[in-house]
Amino acid sequence: MARSTVAGVTSYEVDGDTVRLDCTLDAADGDVTEPWPLPVTLQFYDPSTFQFELEVNPETATEPDYPEYDHEAISESVSLDVTESNGTLSLETERLRVVVGLDTWSFRVEALDGTVVFEEQRQDHDVAAQHRVDALGFTQERINNRARRVDETGTAFRLSPDEKIYGVGEQFVEFDRRGREIEAWHEEPLGTETERAYKSIPFHLSTNGYGMLVDTTNKVSYDFGTGSTASATVGVDDDRFSFVFFYGPAFRDIIETYTAFTGRPPRPPKWSFGTWMSRLGYESREELEAITDRLREEEIPSDVVHLDPFWMPPNESCTLEWDTDQFPDPPGMIDALDEKGFRLSLWEHPHVPAGTEAFREGVREGYFVEDGTGDAYLMDNTCQGDYRGAIVDFTNPDAVEWWTDKHRRLLEMGVSVFKTDYGEYIPKDATFHNGKSGKSMHNLYPYLYNEAVYETVGEVNGTDEALVWGRAAWTGSQRFPMHWGGDPQTSWNGMAAALRGGLSASLSGIAFWSHDIGGFRGTPSDDLYVRWAQFGLLSSNSRCHGTTPREPWAFGEEALDVFREYARLRYRLLPYIYTYAEVAARTGLPVVRPLLLEYQDDPATHRLDTQYLLGEEVLVAPVFEGDTTRAVYLPDGEWYRHETGERYQGKTTVSVDAPLDTMPVFYRGGGVVSRRQATQTVQSGTPETLTHHAYLAEGEATGRFFDEDAEEMRTVEVTAVGDALTVDVEEGSVETTKLTVSGLETTPASVRVNGSEPTEWHEEDGDVRIVV
Repeated sequence: MARSTVAGVTSYEVDGDTVRLDCTLDAADGDVTEPWPLPVTLQFYDPSTFQFELEVNPETATEPDYPEYDHEAISESVSLDVTESNGTLSLETERLRVVVGLDTWSFRVEALDGTVVFEEQRQDHDVAAQHRVDALGFTQERINNRARRVDETGTAFRLSPDEKIYGVGEQFVEFDRRGREIEAWHEEPLGTETERAYKSIPFHLSTNGYGMLVDTTNKVSYDFGTGSTASATVGVDDDRFSFVFFYGPAFRDIIETYTAFTGRPPRPPKWSFGTWMSRLGYESREELEAITDRLREEEIPSDVVHLDPFWMPPNESCTLEWDTDQFPDPPGMIDALDEKGFRLSLWEHPHVPAGTEAFREGVREGYFVEDGTGDAYLMDNTCQGDYRGAIVDFTNPDAVEWWTDKHRRLLEMGVSVFKTDYGEYIPKDATFHNGKSGKSMHNLYPYLYNEAVYETVGEVNGTDEALVWGRAAWTGSQRFPMHWGGDPQTSWNGMAAALRGGLSASLSGIAFWSHDIGGFRGTPSDDLYVRWAQFGLLSSNSRCHGTTPREPWAFGEEALDVFREYARLRYRLLPYIYTYAEVAARTGLPVVRPLLLEYQDDPATHRLDTQYLLGEEVLVAPVFEGDTTRAVYLPDGEWYRHETGERYQGKTTVSVDAPLDTMPVFYRGGGVVSRRQATQTVQSGTPETLTHHAYLAEGEATGRFFDEDAEEMRTVEVTAVGDALTVDVEEGSVETTKLTVSGLETTPASVRVNGSEPTEWHEEDGDVRIVV
């Protein structure tokens, strides 16, 4: 298929923050019968953000229904300075400059100091003067040897020699995407060692200081420097090529704007940050209750237990009906779980098995995706248990009501949350109630699926309790927390890939993310289980899951002791973790973060994907391959080791001891980490007693904590000057405030908290401990 490219601009029109360019087409290859004018539109939302759109068939163009964007959230007045000179058009805002070639098409984005941030690639030739990559334009596919239709649109852009690329959803391959070809098209990975992905989000970040969201639900194909190391390409299976460009240059600023535009996640309910216990699967009420009894006997903090498909009758996954032979009296069972402090999660997928009453009703009422002939699209091996099933059509309001009614009955009997599994199986030739095909609905489908279930949970249980545990995602899916990383192998590579996928997702808008502690298929070794549990219990959310037992006592006494200790550490850190849950809801910044996000100017972080930050103050370094030492990169500043209190100077790699019962954790100097006493279940509300641990750097530390009762963020500031220690803390709803201060150079002669002497203070092991 030959390529037709944009050649130049015949005219343009400026209307406030929008510029429309009428472009000519280079169709010298003869694949276009009559070169036609092509409209290119640039609309600026704010001085750092604009949308670029090429419509190849403007006569049939319609405004896309999805994804849903919040333009108003980022829109502000833009003073656009438009200048034409020497065959170029310059569009300048207070933050950036867009330069368009008029006589000969070109396109680049510059910082105001002239630094090129992004540039369309038209100069990448081989020695025979042949283009290596295709510039802005489209290809056509021949139909029946004669007629032609637009098959793909897209462009190429220049890669700087040291440029790094990140994101495109939850990708399990190398953290830096440079040198990869990626298709943003959901596909069941059957593990975490391939390029296939559950969460394909067409948004990438560049160390040149920009983010790019491709505005489509169709397949997006990226080549980040494989065909040519000098160039990247992006193509969309559509006759429309549109992207939203976010200039930072800080990644934090880009993600904040991107999530304001595509939607930020509400803060999940507090209990969801407790430990979840699960496997594939508990097959009876007796087995489930034995697990919950053992959890309490072993004093392992836990708040949620999960039932995978076996809660439904055999060959009826997914009818959303109880198997009352195996799980008699479900309401009574849920009440009994509640009395022990457990909430119940139920598994589902959006496929209804053939032969069931639910299937017959769905066919009769037209609730399923169709195959183009008017029949329900029936596929084998789509249902859990490997049998035939149909797919619920979430573009049909009646089908949505039918499906969510099934959830309402379960929620009303006390179910708290659903694991919304699958969502990646829409065929290209499927047809939907809204008239669209699987080609444009495949990527969007899990968004609509999770939206329907999430909103139903909120409708029945209250908006503050809305929650799903979702697998697949597209642009904007962060609106429906939470997400987990699918089915990793029970191997060290599976563990490392799970972390890479989470860090990648975090740079694509996913703020709340978890993974299967221990891996999914098969039985992990004792060492692997322990190391995965340490990492998993210090992720944003924590769930044990796999095809064999994942309860810690299944792996021996040492594993049980280590799991208990890290679960208690998690529950002690819940005030800190929940504070960053609120930060995520307000800013879109993820709870789990690659070091790159906070230390973008440090090249040592650019490919670092085996350690991470939990919030801003806690650095976590999982241990792999049975090692008992760990090399940990500490960014600039001072760092305090959790296990020993030892202080390290950053911007260096340190080797630390890490026996099986220890995973290296460090606290950032200059930060404050809030804790509470560990409990067996998550306690709602602001703790009566809260301990703030300040880690001084150059005599100072600042932090914040979320006062849940007041729905307010509170601040903590600690300053040590000479022998005087001063603390300013907004206590809010906290009755008793305790402070521990580490890093003092001398014992203070005086301590003041909010201008007064505290109730008590003393020095212990070099730290000062204060009670207000």
